[in-house]
Amino acid sequence: MGFVARGIAYIVIGVIAVMVAFGVARHEPDSAGAIEAIAAKPFGYLLLWILVIGFLGLAVWRFVQAAVKRLNLTEGHRVRALLCGIGYAIAFYSTLIFVVHGTKPAASDSSARDYTSHVLALDGGRVLVAVAGIVFVAIGIVMAIQGFGAEFTRHLRMGWMSRSTQDTVVRLGQAGYVARAVVIAGIGIAALDAAITYNAAKAKGVDGVLRSFAQSDFGPWLLILVALGLVAFGILSFFEAKWRRTLGGVPV
Repeated sequence: MGFVARGIAYIVIGVIAVMVAFGVARHEPDSAGAIEAIAAKPFGYLLLWILVIGFLGLAVWRFVQAAVKRLNLTEGHRVRALLCGIGYAIAFYSTLIFVVHGTKPAASDSSARDYTSHVLALDGGRVLVAVAGIVFVAIGIVMAIQGFGAEFTRHLRMGWMSRSTQDTVVRLGQAGYVARAVVIAGIGIAALDAAITYNAAKAKGVDGVLRSFAQSDFGPWLLILVALGLVAFGILSFFEAKWRRTLGGVPV
């Protein structure tokens, strides 16, 4: 359910981003906008409960990975699992609050500006924001390399799939990982700009980065390509729900 929930979220964000490119979007292309868009559809709140349960499952899974040393190859994997767990826990909480109380999560753009503003006000805040920006750019580069190299297949039981399914999974993963890498690197570049200019308004979240693609020299086509990549990652998540390698599984 966790991977299904992640898939639904990415597909909805990608679809909203395509609508932004064509100027017909009514929601922000981020998690907050996705939650609103899902809630507006028939059986939307039932789907949101699936997301609540799924995100909780992903958070618990990642926290267990971080806590149990033998489940990780290196300490770096444990740190990554912890950070992913925190991210999924936030997604779980914000979705739950919306379903139970109707409180809309803050848009990623406003959250990014608020956090950046608080950090910039600290001693050495510009350095911290710049370091965060560099980390995001580095993560984006690593993710793009993993995508092009199809390293994500190491976590899947590829031997259980047909040849055509294997090819589909590889193509979806490459498109999805590269699209996510572009967005994450864009967030990092915006953070670096905010640090250099000492201006928190330059910071951007997912929605701000996606909208900036539409305003680039390539116009809305760059945004459409990235949006389709996000949709591809969402579909890949459905494949992961079935074929993700787990501890104790047959190593094929």
